[in-house]
Amino acid sequence: MYDAELRKVTRKLRFRNALGTLRKKTVYLFGVSDNTRQVIQILRELGMEPCNVIDNDRTKQNSYCARLRVISLDEADSPGASEKIYMIYSTYWREMLPQLMKYGVKRRNIWKLNPAQDCLPELLLKAYRGKRYRERLRKKYGDIPVFLCPYTGSGDIYLIGTFWDEYIRRNHIEDYVFVVITGACKKVASLFDIKNVELVKKKEYAQYLIDYYLYDPEKGKIKLLNDCWAQVHTNQTEWFRGYKGLYFTELFRRFVFDLPDDVRPRHPAYKDESECVRELFNKYGLPPGKTIIISPYSNTLSDLPEWFWEGLVEKLSRKGYCVGTNSGGKTEPAIAGSKEIFFPLDIAPQFIERAGGFIGVRSGLCDVISGTSARKVILYDARNRFYMGSAYEYFSLRRMGLCEDVEEIEYADIDMGNVIDRILRIFIDQEDI
Repeated sequence: MYDAELRKVTRKLRFRNALGTLRKKTVYLFGVSDNTRQVIQILRELGMEPCNVIDNDRTKQNSYCARLRVISLDEADSPGASEKIYMIYSTYWREMLPQLMKYGVKRRNIWKLNPAQDCLPELLLKAYRGKRYRERLRKKYGDIPVFLCPYTGSGDIYLIGTFWDEYIRRNHIEDYVFVVITGACKKVASLFDIKNVELVKKKEYAQYLIDYYLYDPEKGKIKLLNDCWAQVHTNQTEWFRGYKGLYFTELFRRFVFDLPDDVRPRHPAYKDESECVRELFNKYGLPPGKTIIISPYSNTLSDLPEWFWEGLVEKLSRKGYCVGTNSGGKTEPAIAGSKEIFFPLDIAPQFIERAGGFIGVRSGLCDVISGTSARKVILYDARNRFYMGSAYEYFSLRRMGLCEDVEEIEYADIDMGNVIDRILRIFIDQEDI
């Protein structure tokens, strides 16, 4: 959700929490999605830990969303009990409401957090705001093309960067504006030779630009650098994701950049950040070459329960490794037994290179550090689907052409212990296990 929507949801939950309506309540989220993960983060910032995420999709059940187990509604004990609250932020809320009520849930116990749909005057106003913002960009940079990255995913930005030089060379583009919506995306863009990177003051400005793009006949001056975007109703390529080999790299190469299949993604030349990285290693007390950074959190795909990471950290520590959790604050805390680590994305490759090892669930950070020579293990839930394919098929770093020396592991809940042993064999000599 954009900043404006996020603020509304945050205010709504804070207000209800202040009134005490969440006191002694058991909270469920309905529907696995990025929006659900954001709502979970808001609740954790308020000091509340939700119980589970409910989803009707059997392939998602028994996986983990923001460290919460995904269950079916049938698994919820006494779903109609008065102390249970169900929160929904989904486009499918019209189907979810009657389903919950069929199970005996009272309407007052169902909190629909979706914003109201815009009417035509509001849409026109947003398009006008997009036009005004486009004019400000034109005044600042001149009448040059605007390339818009409307998402927060650092992996998408990184993949764009790997094709960027080839794209602008083939299309004879000498000057442009490259618009991103988060500071993290700007840091990833800085890894590449991309000029005029413009960070919007508010994320919804990107939405306004897209509305203007849809309404204005001269929209050729704005290009969306995305394989699809739900707001662009004329673009249906998202439903081809995973169909007959159309995975992450292929969709960007063909539908975003219109490049031939023989054009391969290229990693950036890493800048010399040795002094900055050395200072961070000294600050956290990390031994170069004997540090493993774990990344247990993902904003898009399934993750793993804490007990898995705690067991892995314990065994790695016994074998002499220093383990650090890539942490984003109290909503992404360090795993017990590991150090809480933070490093900026614009030096992430150099940081992981010096550490020597990386283990993480598939996320955008995996793309960013994929070109390093560190030992890398990426984890995928075998049940996690992404449109027409599995998450592994769609996002595999090997399939994307980003990394040949990575170990990619698909796991199921029945073999998590075996996954830990497999990871240990990657980092530790067989006879020492």
